[in-house]
Amino acid sequence: AMKTSAIWLLVTFLLASAMAGGAPFEGRVLFRRVEPPAVPHDIIYSVKGDNVRVEVVRDRVNSYITNTAKQETTVIMEDDMAYLTMPSLAPYPGAPKLEKTGETTKILGYPVEKYVLDSDEGRAELWLAEGLGRYTGFGEGFEQPPPQVANVDLPEPAEPWTWEWALAGQPLFPLRVTVAYGNGREFFRLEAIAITPQPLSDGLFVPSPNYKKLETWP
Repeated sequence: AMKTSAIWLLVTFLLASAMAGGAPFEGRVLFRRVEPPAVPHDIIYSVKGDNVRVEVVRDRVNSYITNTAKQETTVIMEDDMAYLTMPSLAPYPGAPKLEKTGETTKILGYPVEKYVLDSDEGRAELWLAEGLGRYTGFGEGFEQPPPQVANVDLPEPAEPWTWEWALAGQPLFPLRVTVAYGNGREFFRLEAIAITPQPLSDGLFVPSPNYKKLETWP
């Protein structure tokens, strides 16, 4: 099914595994997401060890913190000065399989290989890097089936794309993903536009001590 929700929910990635012979990545990855008719927007991924902070930048900033070792994602509710912890996306039996094409190139200096997946959503093409990390889920976290939240004012979970289920849990990091109709017209693009290795503070990956922990959605 086509994804037309007005609230876009982006994936969380694990960048903690080492490049071959190198140290684990620490720093920021800047993505741009284009999904008409919505206005394109940026996503900032800050990564340190087992922790990832995702900031989805639109009219406001929605923030999510994922502990990839625990497979937990914390949704930050700035307006309520609160946060809620949910499970991250995980593989499930019967998930679709990505097809490896053997076609390679470089994106932002990182070697990537092209994978494809055909579904009722269209044809997905994923350029994936090895050694950068493991795809671990969405900003808010998902179980199977994904939970639904009635209050549209909250950053509610959206149904995962088929390619996202296919990639979940694999030691591959997407630097470019596109989805197109059968006629080749592209209607979704997620692409890394900058990768900046840099030291990051531990405080970036925990909720504010002034925020209240919630056990259920308000």
